[in-house]
Amino acid sequence: MTFRDSIKIFLLAKRGAMLSERTTDFYRRWAVDFAKYAVQHDVLDCNGVTMELIQSYLADLKKERGLREITVNDSFRAIRAWFKYLHKRKYIESDVVTGIQAPKIAKKIPRTFTTEEVKAIFGCIDRNTFLGVRDYLIVSMLLGTGMRKQELCRLTISDVNTLTGFVKVLGKGNKERFIPLSSKLIKQIGEYMDLRKKQSFLQYSKAFFVNRQGAPIGLWTMASLFKRLKDKSGVTGERVSCHTWRHTFAKAYLRNGGDVFSLQKILGHSDLATTKLYLSLDNDEVKEQYNRYNPFDNIEWML
Repeated sequence: MTFRDSIKIFLLAKRGAMLSERTTDFYRRWAVDFAKYAVQHDVLDCNGVTMELIQSYLADLKKERGLREITVNDSFRAIRAWFKYLHKRKYIESDVVTGIQAPKIAKKIPRTFTTEEVKAIFGCIDRNTFLGVRDYLIVSMLLGTGMRKQELCRLTISDVNTLTGFVKVLGKGNKERFIPLSSKLIKQIGEYMDLRKKQSFLQYSKAFFVNRQGAPIGLWTMASLFKRLKDKSGVTGERVSCHTWRHTFAKAYLRNGGDVFSLQKILGHSDLATTKLYLSLDNDEVKEQYNRYNPFDNIEWML
C-alpha cells in the first residue's frame, strides 16, 4: 500500500472516530513527515517500512533536527497509531511498531501560580465594566474548574447550570463531562448573567462568554486577555495562560485533600498517569508540606 493511500485511509478512520480536526491534523503532519523520510531512504510504500527505519527517523528528529524529547515522543505516538491501524486492518503484514520503545521524556513538574501571583492577577481586573466582570469570571472559572481554553470558549448558556451546580464541558474527542461549581463561582455566575442581560448587544449569541458586540469569544480574545493580565499584574517567568491555570487548579486540588481519581474525571484525562503528574511537588512545596505536617513540630512530645 502506498503512503498516500494509507494516510488517507488512516485519517478517514480518525475523523470517523469523531476526533477533532486539530487532532486529525496532528496525525497527518507526522505521517506525511515520516513518509517523506522513508522515500528519501528508498522505501516507497508501507510494506517496506521496518522497525529500524522508524528508529532511525526518531533519532534523526532528535540529533539532526534538534527537536525536543516531547516532540519526538509525539511523532512516535502518531506513527505508532498509524501503523497499528494498518496492521490491524491487514493493510500491511508486519507489526513494525510494537517492539519499539517510546522515546523517553524527562518528567517536568508543571509550573503553577503562587498565591501572591493569583492575588495580583485577580487584583488588576477592573470589575466596574461588563467586560471586566466577564474577565474576572473567566479567570475564576479557570481556577475553579481547571477546564481547557477551547472548552471555556465553547460554553453555552445552557451548559452552565447554577441550580444543579454543574457545568457541562465538551472536551477532547467531543466527550462530555460535568464539572461541579463552587458556591463562590455560582454567585459570580449569577452576577455576570444579570449584567449580561442588561447589555444592548448588536447581536444575540447562545454562547456563555461573549464580547462587547455579543458574539462568542474566541481563542484570540483569550490570548489578548492573558497578555493584558500578565502586563498589568507584573507576573513574570510564565505565561498567564489557561494551561497554567489548569495546572494551578490541579495541584491545589490535590494539596487541599482531593483525590487523583476525582481530579482525573474533572480534568477529562483518559489516562490516570497524566493526572498523576500533578502529584509532584517542587522543593518549596515539599518544605511547606513538611512544616505543616511533620510530627516533631506538630505533636506535643513528652520530652
